[in-house]
Amino acid sequence: MFSGAYEHTVDDKGRTVIPARLRQKLGDKFYITRGLHGCLWIFSQATWPRVQEALTPKSLWDERALKLERFFLGAAAECTPDRQGRIAIPPMLMQHAGIKPGDSVWLIGLTDKIEVWEKSRWDAFNESLTDDVIAGLGKEVAQPQ
Repeated sequence: MFSGAYEHTVDDKGRTVIPARLRQKLGDKFYITRGLHGCLWIFSQATWPRVQEALTPKSLWDERALKLERFFLGAAAECTPDRQGRIAIPPMLMQHAGIKPGDSVWLIGLTDKIEVWEKSRWDAFNESLTDDVIAGLGKEVAQPQ
């Protein structure tokens, strides 16, 4: 399970470091794709088949499911970190997340995935989360255990 937040830089070749703590849990090979709200999602090799299954249409004529499959799976790339723990972010995914060479990015561990955010987008997201917003979401979403 992933948790924590780590800031890194994207080099001039579109590479960024995956922190060792996250890399250990991801394994030697993992997958990066578009995420929601302008970020990227990284899934471990163990989790990826479950993601694929959830996004595979039950019918070739299910247009809504095909759109989801195209958006997430069509943009996915397999990643293997180099010796320095870096991965190259494909240009299409960098564009989706508003990431350019030289930018700072945040890698956020979220239970079964890692999100990659361009720093200004991450800051804007966090600024939108007032105590009232968080309390309201807690009442709507959180279920007592």
